[in-house]
Amino acid sequence: MDGASRRISAGRLLAYAGPALPVAMALYAVSVVLPGLLTETGRISPAELGLVLLLTRVADVGFDIAVGAASDATPGRFGGRKAWIAVGGAVFAASYLALTDPPRLVSGLWLFLALIGFYLGWSMIVVPHNAWGSELAGGYNERSRLFAYRVGAGYAGSLLFAVTPLAPIFATHAFTAETLRATGWIVAGLVAASTLACVALAPSSRPRSAAPFRPAALLDVLRRNRPFQLYAAISVLNGLSNGMFIAVVFLYQTRYLRLADFAWLSLVVYIGANLLALPLWQAVMARLGKTRAWGLGLALAGAVYPPMAVLTPGPGALPWSLLIFAVAGAAFSVSNVATPAVLGDIVDYERLRSGRQLTGPLFAVQSLLDKFNSAIGGGAAFLLIGAFGYSASGPLTPMAVTGLQLSHLFIPTLLNFVALVLLWRFPLTARRQQTIARRLARSAPSPGSVA
Repeated sequence: MDGASRRISAGRLLAYAGPALPVAMALYAVSVVLPGLLTETGRISPAELGLVLLLTRVADVGFDIAVGAASDATPGRFGGRKAWIAVGGAVFAASYLALTDPPRLVSGLWLFLALIGFYLGWSMIVVPHNAWGSELAGGYNERSRLFAYRVGAGYAGSLLFAVTPLAPIFATHAFTAETLRATGWIVAGLVAASTLACVALAPSSRPRSAAPFRPAALLDVLRRNRPFQLYAAISVLNGLSNGMFIAVVFLYQTRYLRLADFAWLSLVVYIGANLLALPLWQAVMARLGKTRAWGLGLALAGAVYPPMAVLTPGPGALPWSLLIFAVAGAAFSVSNVATPAVLGDIVDYERLRSGRQLTGPLFAVQSLLDKFNSAIGGGAAFLLIGAFGYSASGPLTPMAVTGLQLSHLFIPTLLNFVALVLLWRFPLTARRQQTIARRLARSAPSPGSVA
């Protein structure tokens, strides 16, 4: 057992991880399929969609910090972090139902308001959920194990979304408005069931300080905490890379490679590889450390994106496309585990450095970065393809193809390799984190629970 950790049973970890399944299912739909469907059906232009995505991130910039600080301050007698997850689930499910059944002509204002509700609910679930997970597992490797369960539940949700078109009630295996509408009710039911199980069965976290959050403390972290500075830069680069890659994958597969009937299969392969690679990456992280394993994943993903540009459109591209998706999915898997696990180590380091307990606010910053990366990466991708002349109703010109390939393949590769350089300089190794955990354990409060 590493550091100050205690091993949590698999059953209780499954209960904790449960809400990640419907959240990932909905997030995948909103990030991957919804933008393409809205533009391809002429409900909104690519340029207007890109602008809405960018404005959404500006408008909800304070959600995550507020939720993180408030969940830190919510006492156990009022439900602690579990109460935030329950309320957030209701907001999230309602907003996703609206997004999956949009009006015939989508105005920028309607989409903006629906996305604000969606991401507010997302913050209310994900920020307390991740902060709670960091508190549950205090050791270097146990923290990776816990977040692997949460990430695995997320991949299961993404996989469920990917195979939805195969249901016999649909006339085609392609993603359509009818497919998306059906997922709205599926997600609503799963949110209710998983949230109930999580609140009732998941373990409570160890005690934490009830000191009120002060914004100046977070500013001090941004100025003086070198590991967090590096982490934030790496997270942005990695997230923007994935945000751009994912945002136009639907258009690249359907419009350019002409594989619309197999879009579901590409997603199944990509998500399935993510899920299957988790045990391998856990072993690599235990062997090399979280940041080195994360770097290997970035390098592998960056190496396999560009070859997709040489595929000839048509059925012959399918086997090679699936192979690339499998390798890219397996490579990206480690990022989703390493990101919250490394941040948990930084929270411990900050507590030792300054004496401040900033679990909620720091995980709120990560949530903010995740949404920033998704929206800015996706928005930039759509603005770029629009600038290169892409049109849903017009022909796919060579210039438009260049825009798609820059957004989907080449810029994400460049961002990954810049992040890789920074990762190799990250200072919090397993040995250093274990030293931090031992020092913190000497001043730990008496047993209790607050989550």
